[in-house]
Amino acid sequence: MENPMLGKVQDLSHGAFMSEAASYSGIAMKEILMVLLVAGSAIATIVSGYATMVTTGVACVGCLIMTFIVSFKPQTAGFISPLFAIFEGASIAMLSMIAEAFLPGVVIQAVLLTFTIAIAAALVFSQGWITVDGKFTKGVTIALMGLLLAYLLRFVMSYFFSVDFGFMDGGLIGIGINLLIIGIATACLFIDYHQIQEAVAQGLPKDYEWYCAFSLLITLVWLYVRCIDLLLTISNMSDD
Repeated sequence: MENPMLGKVQDLSHGAFMSEAASYSGIAMKEILMVLLVAGSAIATIVSGYATMVTTGVACVGCLIMTFIVSFKPQTAGFISPLFAIFEGASIAMLSMIAEAFLPGVVIQAVLLTFTIAIAAALVFSQGWITVDGKFTKGVTIALMGLLLAYLLRFVMSYFFSVDFGFMDGGLIGIGINLLIIGIATACLFIDYHQIQEAVAQGLPKDYEWYCAFSLLITLVWLYVRCIDLLLTISNMSDD
């Protein structure tokens, strides 16, 4: 399954545009800016004391709304992307604060792990060691759908039937599940890189650099959250 924000990139690039074409460096600079906005927003939310359930909920809803807007109106990405990054930072502030309380230093470790994976994936992709074709995309789509159904089933069984799935959150099983999800997220990065490569090669207008950076940020934040979960699970297992 491709990143939902990049699904229209190839269609957008098919049109005739008079503006300057997008570039990898332009997308990279905008991605760096958005990551800095996420980090700054998360820190400001924690320091100001607004890292609460209410703030997290509002920020998540805001991110969802903005994602839908940009998905259907890609031309709004230039305006919405910085605001989205700020909301995204607020949405992960509470998780980061709680995780740091349980395991000091885990946030920095998760950030480093996230970007290590992202950079390694970019290098692997650039060397052509991974072929992103229809079969690859279909396989990732099936994996994502399976993951979504598994989470939905877990919610239904635990909420309505009081089934305890705690055994899946720790030990070797928990580590294995986290590694599997991180693997799926990394596969999504390969698809992101491939579609951006295709879009730039086909002459995507420079205005859509924000659109590409926006979509990549979604994958990176998901990867960051899973890295935190993995590090906490490993730490808990070591303590036992």
